[in-house]
Amino acid sequence: MNIDTSVEFIKLVRDTAREAELRGELPEAVWDQVITANWLNLYLPIDLRGMGMEFPEAVETLEKLAWIDGSLGWTITLCSGAHWFLGFLDKTLHADLLIQEGLCITGSGNAGGTAVPLDGGYWIKGEWPHASGASKATYLTANFNVQGTIVAMLLHADEVELIGNWSTMGMKATASNGFKVTPQWIPARRAFVIDPERATHPDPVFKLPFELLAAYTLAVNITGMVKRFVELAEHQSRISTEPFNQLRMELLQTCRDNWEQVKQGIGPEPSAIDVVSAQARSITRQALQLIQNLYGYQSLAGAKEDSELNRVWRNIHTAALHPLLRSIL
Repeated sequence: MNIDTSVEFIKLVRDTAREAELRGELPEAVWDQVITANWLNLYLPIDLRGMGMEFPEAVETLEKLAWIDGSLGWTITLCSGAHWFLGFLDKTLHADLLIQEGLCITGSGNAGGTAVPLDGGYWIKGEWPHASGASKATYLTANFNVQGTIVAMLLHADEVELIGNWSTMGMKATASNGFKVTPQWIPARRAFVIDPERATHPDPVFKLPFELLAAYTLAVNITGMVKRFVELAEHQSRISTEPFNQLRMELLQTCRDNWEQVKQGIGPEPSAIDVVSAQARSITRQALQLIQNLYGYQSLAGAKEDSELNRVWRNIHTAALHPLLRSIL
């Protein structure tokens, strides 16, 4: 696993975490190592300049990164998810993108734009509320309504205007700002549909339903941060972590099972998305209960914003509000 778990890297990330919160983005020294380690391409096969990881290994890598720091893990998760879209892009774009050093793609899943076919391309406009890692992005993806059909499109950073609207109590360093596109034309080859049947690369990773990839990767951000919170908390022995640990193991096992089915070309089952989505929400509920119970045993230091314990607590509560993780009654 090509993940820098050295004491030096972990110390760099955690020592600069407060600065990162104040700046609203990961420090350049940290980001340089993210790019050097190629973590944004952890799903991609070797011929797409990726790390060629098996999907379950990539999921556990993201959990470890979230354990190091929530904003680090979340930013890499969302950006690497957008890099996964390379497997659905027009093949003529691959060389254009992969030749670039420091490539960073992020985006939004909201259908916040409209597009009209015009002269071999689209006339587009729109606005999207949040895109994690936006300040680091060289490209962004966004969903557009094209005559009643939702189509994703790849936009160059120069074609969008960032909106500084990320003012949450946690995940402050993810630079999850909004962006908008004023009316302009882009070529049709930058439009794509995220569907396993329309993948433009044969690697099995692109046969995964996006809903599964998103549920697994977001859920392990929660588990990684919770593991760190438990390490930092006082009086851990007063609260059992067994229910949480059991749900985590079940999640990782279904991940391995579904991946084996995908590699064999026989799955996953249609019901798998509902099962994994339910697992992600369940583990988030259990995580919130666990850390809140532990929080009650902490000293006042747990309420100080510059403490790591408080930062992890805030990050978990913010991440848990993602639509794929929160329980909507």
